Amino acid sequence: MTHEEELEIVQLMRKARLESRGYASFFGWSVDRDQEELGAAKALAESLELDGKLFFHELKLRGRGNDPPDLEALSLLGERLAFELTELVDGAAIQAYKAGRVYDWALWDRTKFIDLVSSLLTKKAKRFSKLKGSPYPGGYVIVIFTDEPELTKQTVENYLKGHTFSKSPNVSGSYLVLSYDPTLGRCPYFDLT
Repeated sequence: MTHEEELEIVQLMRKARLESRGYASFFGWSVDRDQEELGAAKALAESLELDGKLFFHELKLRGRGNDPPDLEALSLLGERLAFELTELVDGAAIQAYKAGRVYDWALWDRTKFIDLVSSLLTKKAKRFSKLKGSPYPGGYVIVIFTDEPELTKQTVENYLKGHTFSKSPNVSGSYLVLSYDPTLGRCPYFDLT
C-alpha cells in the first residue's frame, strides 16, 4: 500500500467518524447509505439461508438516482425482485446522543413500535408505482432494519404476538431485521407479511 493510499484511507475514516450518528448504528455506514442498505439486506439473506428460507440470490445495489428500488435480486426461479429498505430508528434518541446524552435510548412500547412499523410499511408500499426498471415479476420486498437498543428479539416477538399488518397487494414480502445477536450468531429477523 502506498503512502497516498494510506492517507486516503485515513481521510475516509475521519469523514466516517465525523458523520457517524453514534446511536443505533450497527447497520450504519455514515458515508454511504447504499452500503448501509446492502449490508442490512445481506444480513437478512444470511439469516434466511441459515433457516433454509432464502428465496433470492445475486443481490445488488441500484444506486442513488436509479431508485426506487434500492436493490434488486433474482428469485430462485430467475425472476427479478425489487427490494426497498428503510430504517426503524428514533430521531429524538439520535439527537440526545449527539448532545452527549448517550444513554437516553428511545423507549418503545408496543403501540409505538406497531404504529411506526405500520407507517414504514405503508410508506414503502406506496413506492411500488414509482419502481424504476420494471417489471419485477419475482415480487416487491420491503426490509425494515433496526439497531434500537430496546428492541431485542424477545421484545419484538412479544410486540408482534397476535398482530397482523395490513397487506398491500403489490408487496410480496416484508421483513424486520435486528442487529447482530451474539447469542444467535446472526441477525434475527421477523417475517411481517
